Amino acid sequence: MQLRDVISSRLLRLLDDGRDGHDALDRPVHRTVTIDLPDPRRFVSPGDLVLTGLTWLRQDPERPDAFVRILVEAGAAALGAGEAEFGHVPVTLEEACTRHGLPLLAIGVDVPFTSVAEFVARRQAGARVGNLAALVDRHRRLTAAERTGGGAEALLEMLLSELDLRAHVLSPTGRIVAGTRPALTEETATALAGRFLAAERAGRRAPHRTTVRTVSYSLFPVRSGPAAAAARTDWLVAVEADSGDWPGEHIDLVERLAALMAVERAGRHADRAPGRRAAGRLLGPLESSAGGAAAEAAARLATTLTGKNGPGSEPRWQPVTARLDTPAGGAHVRDLLEEVLLHPHCLGPDAAHRIAVTTAGDAREAVAFVLLAPDEELTSEAVRHVAGGALPLALRDGERLTLGLGDPVRDAADLRHALAEARHARVAAAAPDAPGTEPVSSVGVCGPADMASHVMSLLPLIPAEVRRAFSRRLLSPLHEYDRRHHSDLVTTLRAFLDHDGSWARCGEALHLHVNSLRYRISRIESLTGRNLTRLEDKMDFAAALRMH
Repeated sequence: MQLRDVISSRLLRLLDDGRDGHDALDRPVHRTVTIDLPDPRRFVSPGDLVLTGLTWLRQDPERPDAFVRILVEAGAAALGAGEAEFGHVPVTLEEACTRHGLPLLAIGVDVPFTSVAEFVARRQAGARVGNLAALVDRHRRLTAAERTGGGAEALLEMLLSELDLRAHVLSPTGRIVAGTRPALTEETATALAGRFLAAERAGRRAPHRTTVRTVSYSLFPVRSGPAAAAARTDWLVAVEADSGDWPGEHIDLVERLAALMAVERAGRHADRAPGRRAAGRLLGPLESSAGGAAAEAAARLATTLTGKNGPGSEPRWQPVTARLDTPAGGAHVRDLLEEVLLHPHCLGPDAAHRIAVTTAGDAREAVAFVLLAPDEELTSEAVRHVAGGALPLALRDGERLTLGLGDPVRDAADLRHALAEARHARVAAAAPDAPGTEPVSSVGVCGPADMASHVMSLLPLIPAEVRRAFSRRLLSPLHEYDRRHHSDLVTTLRAFLDHDGSWARCGEALHLHVNSLRYRISRIESLTGRNLTRLEDKMDFAAALRMH
């Protein structure tokens, strides 16, 4: 746009057009910049319309000539001076602009500088795209001044209503951080998060284009750090459109939106820092069995999370542990655990004010302390539902994320035992055939209910060397017999136990006559010295096969 376009807005009025006369009004204006420093040289670029409130002039009345000379040398298009400071534009400034040939415009007391900046931004890039640019700039200034809790929602509304698009900000678990209406279904949000994580893991260039239930989406990353390091914990902006034929300006604006969302996320991340520190101070006494210190640390954590001296009644805590086993190291396990627990499927929409997560040990493990509402309990089913949705698509070959839950407790001494229970459950979740876990899954979750559901769930808590030795000692005669005689005693034993000792059902499954099945079982008992009519021997065989 040109300087005459700015004047046509009636937001400013021309006081001095410089020595070039009306030709000066043809000067191009690229952007606005607001400056109230005596020396503006570091902040001015060619084509800038410089806006100033003149506070620097009251401090140094002899400064106008030097100030204007710096603007001219920097290539400024014009100077817009606010009248609020003096009630008018001082004559000394007008004279300096005349001497140096810089157009001078007056900005009335009732005209905000932001109105001028928005007008220039709108006209600069064309009607629609310009409106978006102005809104982005406005939100940038608002965010710098004061970050509000509804920032993400407001920014989506401001930006995307101008493009007649619908968009949503999602976490890597599919949690809807913000979005236009109607909201995505949980199934669609999880699918989009999974496809984003898979594309990022594969190293494909964003935006990632996909289709869910006949609707096209373009997925833009909200970077929380270097792409290679943080992709598994990045948010994403899902725009309901195929960006394949978008002009470059549209791509750029949504990427700027994503950059501002990263600022929003960093703010929320920082808001949880006090809770993380308080959780770290609680973890130490719990691990060292310092009861008094643990009770005090738990009370401080409750105060940190609730903002008051206790949550209103005796707090109930539930510990959750997570570990990321990966050849590349265990970075981001804390953020992954946070993202799982923040999902409303786990704890509801107020989870951010009720969880505190800290790292432990070698940083491959994270521990969360969850402040429960009355009669509330975080279940392994809920955690499994969230963690097993999109997150497996973020994990590389050889990586495994395991989570364990302890029982809800009130007393700090009980919290120490609950934490130990959560860690035992996490170890159990790491087993290939852990309760409630698919054998090929890269995410495993186990809780108290899973551990209590079957005695076999306790096997992963036994050291691996002990498990292998027990299995080898009990089953090696059968393996040796099968090897020498090309028989199937181990297969027969497994089928017999799987069918609860039913001769008929086991024989049918193996396509064996019952008499042949009885012969094989007798050989198993003879070789091992065990009796498959005894419950203890059945359990030993089942455990040995599970550990095999």
